[in-house]
Amino acid sequence: MEAYPPHYVQHNLPLVLLSGLGQLDLDSPKSPPARQESGARISTESPECHSDQAKRLLQAFRSLDGTDSAWNSSALPGPTSSIRFKIKTVGRAYSLPPRKAAPLPQSPGAEGPHIARNTELHSPLSPLSPGSPVFPDGVFTPLWLQKHQEQVPCLVIAAFQINANEASQDERLRADINAIRNALTRSLFKTRFAVLLISDRSILEAPDLEDRLGMVRRGTSLDSKSGLFFMPPMGSDAEIETFVQDTMKVLQPQCVDYYRDLTKHARRKKARGGPPPLSHTPVGGASHATTQSGWNVRYEFKQAVFAEFRQEMDVAERHFSAALEELFGAGGGVLETTTNWSPRWNEARLLSDVTALRILRCQLWLGQTTSSVQAWINYKLRMKDLIDRRGKGSGTYSWAAWESRWAAIMSQLIQRAEISSLRRPPSESSDLDLEVFAEPERAALAADRLPPWYFLHHPGYWLRLLSQGVRARWERARAIPDEDRLSPGQSPASSVANRWKTYDAYLVPDPHEEMSLTAERGHDHVSELGTACMHASEEFAARQQLRMSEQIRLELAEDLISAGRQSGAIKILTEIWEHSTWREDEWHIPFERLLRMLLDCAHQAETGQYAAILPAVVWELLAIARDGSPNMPLDLSNCLPAPAADAIISITNRDGDRLCPFTVSFAFDTQSSYVGESQQFQLTMMLDTAAVAKPIQLASVHIRLGKKHIRVRHEGGSTRSPAEAALMVLPSFAEHDDSSPDVAADLLFRPQSAKTLQFEIMLREAQVCRVDEVTINVKQSMFNLEHVLADHVISPSRRWQVRSDEEVASVLLPHLDTKAIIILPKPPKLQILLPQLRKQYFTDEHIRLLINVINEENETISGTITPGLAGTSEDSAISLRWADDDASGPSGVISELAASSSITKELLLQAPTEASSIALTLEVQYALTSDLDTTLSKAVTFDLSFVPAFEAKFAFSPRLHPEPWPSYFSNAAADTPTGIKQQWGFGAQLSSLTDQDVLLRTLELVIHEVQGEASCTVRDALRTDEVVLTARSKHTSDFELTSQKLSLDDRRPSHIDLSLIATWSVGNALEKAETIITVPRLTIPTSEPRVLCTVEQDQTGVCPVLCYHLENPSAHFLTFALTMEASDSFGFSGPKYRALSLAPLSRSHVEYRLQLHNDTEEGVWISPNLQVVDSYYNKTLRVHPGGAHIKLGADKTILAWTGPKDEIVAPGSR
Repeated sequence: MEAYPPHYVQHNLPLVLLSGLGQLDLDSPKSPPARQESGARISTESPECHSDQAKRLLQAFRSLDGTDSAWNSSALPGPTSSIRFKIKTVGRAYSLPPRKAAPLPQSPGAEGPHIARNTELHSPLSPLSPGSPVFPDGVFTPLWLQKHQEQVPCLVIAAFQINANEASQDERLRADINAIRNALTRSLFKTRFAVLLISDRSILEAPDLEDRLGMVRRGTSLDSKSGLFFMPPMGSDAEIETFVQDTMKVLQPQCVDYYRDLTKHARRKKARGGPPPLSHTPVGGASHATTQSGWNVRYEFKQAVFAEFRQEMDVAERHFSAALEELFGAGGGVLETTTNWSPRWNEARLLSDVTALRILRCQLWLGQTTSSVQAWINYKLRMKDLIDRRGKGSGTYSWAAWESRWAAIMSQLIQRAEISSLRRPPSESSDLDLEVFAEPERAALAADRLPPWYFLHHPGYWLRLLSQGVRARWERARAIPDEDRLSPGQSPASSVANRWKTYDAYLVPDPHEEMSLTAERGHDHVSELGTACMHASEEFAARQQLRMSEQIRLELAEDLISAGRQSGAIKILTEIWEHSTWREDEWHIPFERLLRMLLDCAHQAETGQYAAILPAVVWELLAIARDGSPNMPLDLSNCLPAPAADAIISITNRDGDRLCPFTVSFAFDTQSSYVGESQQFQLTMMLDTAAVAKPIQLASVHIRLGKKHIRVRHEGGSTRSPAEAALMVLPSFAEHDDSSPDVAADLLFRPQSAKTLQFEIMLREAQVCRVDEVTINVKQSMFNLEHVLADHVISPSRRWQVRSDEEVASVLLPHLDTKAIIILPKPPKLQILLPQLRKQYFTDEHIRLLINVINEENETISGTITPGLAGTSEDSAISLRWADDDASGPSGVISELAASSSITKELLLQAPTEASSIALTLEVQYALTSDLDTTLSKAVTFDLSFVPAFEAKFAFSPRLHPEPWPSYFSNAAADTPTGIKQQWGFGAQLSSLTDQDVLLRTLELVIHEVQGEASCTVRDALRTDEVVLTARSKHTSDFELTSQKLSLDDRRPSHIDLSLIATWSVGNALEKAETIITVPRLTIPTSEPRVLCTVEQDQTGVCPVLCYHLENPSAHFLTFALTMEASDSFGFSGPKYRALSLAPLSRSHVEYRLQLHNDTEEGVWISPNLQVVDSYYNKTLRVHPGGAHIKLGADKTILAWTGPKDEIVAPGSR
C-alpha cells in the first residue's frame, strides 16, 4: 500500500481536536501542513494546562487513539459500543480550511467581453472550483480525505484550568469559549464543541465552584450534560481513564451524528443528479467537465468514507461497491469514457484500486474471508480485461508491478486485520494446531464446493504471489530494448514518442528508469524480490509449511545466481541445505537441484568457509544423482580445489542429517546361538550412484555390535576373481575385551558395485545382540569424512551369500530379523528335586523342605542356590531361611560339587496365616571349574498350596450362676463391681481339614477386650490335654465364662472379643504350629429377663426335680404367667398355672417334682414344656438350659436327662 497516497489507504476514524492540553512528540506533524486560504481561525487567550493532572489527562485521551489499532471489529467495536477516535492535540490557536472556494479574481477596468459564469461557490476540492486539482473533469483527490481526517474535526474539546480561589478568570473563560463557538460557526462546518474544566479542588471542598460553573454554562449556552464537563482532582490514573471513557461515551453520539449529517448532504446532492452544468467554458481550455458517472462515483465514495468514519463497515462496503461499478460501468463508466492518454485515466485507475482495497478491508472487518478473496480475484480479472482493451496491455512490466502490488495489498490487509486463525504463531508454540487458511463464512458454506484458491490463506500465500509478480516484472524489464533504456535527452524524438505508446508508467518508473543501462540508476528488482521471498518464506515456516518455505528460498537463490549475486545465493542455499526437509522426505529432484546450485556457488566462492562444505555436498550428491555429464563426473577425491589452508577439513555426518551414497545391509546366519559358540554375519555395502561417477576408496569401516567394535581397514591386494571381490571371507577372531578386532579388506568401490564382508565372532554374554551402527570413513589428502549409519538405516539382508568356484550364490535365510541374534545361556546340566514334597501344606505350619541338587555336568561345579517366592506381596509372615548354620544370606552355597554327585539342602519355610497358593522358585547359578567366567543358571518352580488345618464352630448359651444376686440397697465400695454376675457356656468345636493325623497340643481361650463397663473371666482357659485328631474328625471343648457389670445401674449390653489359640503339630513333627482363630464378637444383654432350667435328683434318688429360675435384671416390676403342660412321659407335682411377680433386680425359681411313667435304669430324655408369658407385654420368654443334664432339642425345646448316670451334654449339640 506504500505506492498509494497515505490518505487514500488509511482507515478513517472520527477526528477529535483536543485544545489546551499541549502536544506530545507523536503529535508533531510528519509533513508540513497544507496552506490555509481564508479559513476560520480558532484562537483563545487562556494559557494551556500544564499541571500534572492535565498531563495524565492527555495520556488518557491519547489511549483512545485507534490509528495504530488492528483493522477488525474487536479492536474497533461498532457504534453500539465505545469506538476509537483519532485524537489530535493542538494549542490555543488552530485554523480550519475554507468551506467554499474563493471567487475568481477579476481585474477592475479590464477590457474584453464579459464572461458569464455560475455565481455559486463550491468546495475548494470540487471539480467545479477552478483552483481544485480535479478541475474541470476530474473525479476525486486524496486531499479530500486529508481534509476530513487531518483538518476538519467532528468534535473540538477545549480544556481550561479553573482555580477555586480565582473567580476573576471566569470572564475570560466565558469569552474564550464563546470565541471558539463563534469561530466554528463562521467556518460553516457542523463541528461539535465541548468544554472540559480542570479544577484544583472539588465542589465539596469549594462549594462556590458550583455557582461559578452555572454562570459559565449560562454565559456560553453549553449543555450541562453533553457540552460542559467538570474534572475535580483525581489521584490515580484509573480514575482519570474512567473519567475520559465516560466523557467520550457521552460525546460519541454527537461524533456519529456529525458524519451522518455529512452523509445526508452527499445523498441529497446525488439525488438531485449532480450540480447544474457550467454556463461557461471551463478555465484552461478544457472541452468537457466531469461526467454524471464521475459525480456518482464521487458521491458514493464520500458516503462510504463517512460510513467508515461511523464504523458502519457493512454500509461502507455497499457504497464502495457502488462506486466501483460506476467506475467500470460499460454504459458510460469513468474508466470506459476516459482516454488512456489523459492524466485522468491514471487518476481513475488510482481511485479504482483504492476503492477495491477499501472493499477488501470492509469485508475482512466483517469476517467475510471467502468473499474478500473472491472480490480480490474478480477485481484482478476485471482490471486485466480493462488494461487489455483500453490500456497498453497486460504484457508490460507495469502490469506485472500492479499484480505484485495487488498481492502485497492483500497480505498487508490480512496482517492489519489480525484475523485470529491466521495470526502468525509464536516460535515457542510449536505444539499448537496451526491453520493455513481461514474457514469460510456461513454464507459461502451454503454455496457449492469452493475451489481452494477461494479460501483466505495466510499472508505467506499472498507474499509468494508478490514474489512471482516481482519476478515477472524483472523478466519483462530485462526484455526492454537498449534504445528504450536511454534517457529521453539521449534518444531521438521518434523513439520517445514510440516509447510513450508502448509502455505503461502507472505507479512505476519510465523504461529508462526501470531498467537503465547504468546499473546505479535502475530499479533494484533483485532486492525487492529478495525481501518478498524472505518474508513469504518466514510466514510459511512459522506455520510448519517447511517444504514451501524451502522452495521459495531455492527459487530466490536461483534468481540471485542469474543476477550474479552468488554471495547472497550461497548463504540462502547453505541455510536450506543444513536443515532441508527434502532430505528426510526423499524429495530427491528438488534436493539434487539444491545440491548442484550449492556446488557451483561453492566452487566460485573464494573463501575457505564455503569450500569446506564441498566434500559433504559431493557426498550427498553421489547419493541421489542418477545421471551426469561424462565430461564432468562426480569425483569425491578431487572435489576440493587447491588447498587454501594447511589444516585438513574434518567432516562428520550422521544418517538423517546427511545422505549417504552407500546402501548397507546386515545379516546373521542364524536366529539364535549359545554363549561361547562362534557366530557368523555378513555386511553388504553397495555404492548406489551414477554410473559416470568416479570410484570411492574407503579408509575403514567400523561395526558396532553392542559392546563389541570391529574395524575393517582398506588394504589393496592382488588381483582377485570377481567372486572373491564380491564376497570377502575375513579371518576368524574371538572377542577381545580391551581392544577392538582389526582386519583388512579391499574397500575400493566402483559405481553400482557391491561387496560383502563375512565375519566370524564369538560372544560370551547372554543377550539379544544386534548391529547398532556402521561408520564409513573416507580419508583424502585435504579432508577426512566420516558417516555414521544408525540401526534403523541398515537394512536386514534376506539372503546369505555363498561363494562357489567362480560365482557368488545366495541362500534365503529362514528367519525374519536378520540384524539380530539371540545369544542364549549355555544349557545347564543340573537337577533340582524336592523328594518329600506334599500335595498341600497348612497355614501357620513350620515346614522343612529337603532340596536335592544333582550335578550331571562332566566337571566339578561351584555356585549358589537362591530361593524365591511369588504371590506373597500381601502376607509378610512368610519367611525363608536355610537350616545350615553357615548360610548367613538368602542364598545357599554349593561348593565344589563333583560330577555325578548330589547334595541335600534343608530350607525352612514359615507358612502364611491365610489360605493361598505360592510359587517357590529355586535358582542355581554355578560355574564350571574349567570356565569360571561363564555363569550357568538353572531355575525350577514348585507350587505350594496352603490350606487351613481346622474349621471352627462356636456355641454360646446362658448358664445359672450359683451365687446370690447383690442387693440393690447395699452400700458397696466404688471400686468393687456391684453388677449381677452371669454365667455363660462357650463351646468350641474344631473340625480337622487335613488328610493326616494332627496332634492338638494345647487349646486356650483368650479374652482380648470387654466393652460396656464390664468384666469377664474364663474358668480353665488353658486346656493342655493332647488330643489326636484323625483325618476329618472333630473335637469339642467347653469353656465357662462369668461376666459382671461394674455398676448395678448400668443397663447397656456388653461386648466381648475372644480368640482361640491352638498349638498343634502334624504327625510326630517336633515343630509346633500356632493357629489363632478369631471368635465372632459376643454380645451379653444385661437388662432382659431370662428363664433357666436345671434338673436335680431328690434325696431318695428316684424322682428328678425340675427347677425353673426366673431372673429380672431390669429396674421394673415384672409379672409372669407360668403354665406347665401335661406330658405322656411323666407326671409332675407343682403348680400347673401360676402367676409370679418379680421385684427389680431379683430372681426366683419354681420346682416341679417329676414321676416317670416308665421307669428305666439307664434313664431317658424327657421334654417338659413350661410356658412363661410376660403379663404386661404378652411376650413368651424362651427357656434356656441352665446347667448339666439339660440341652436343647432339634426343635428348640428343652430336654432333661432323668437317668442315674451323670451325662453332660455339650451346649453346642443340636
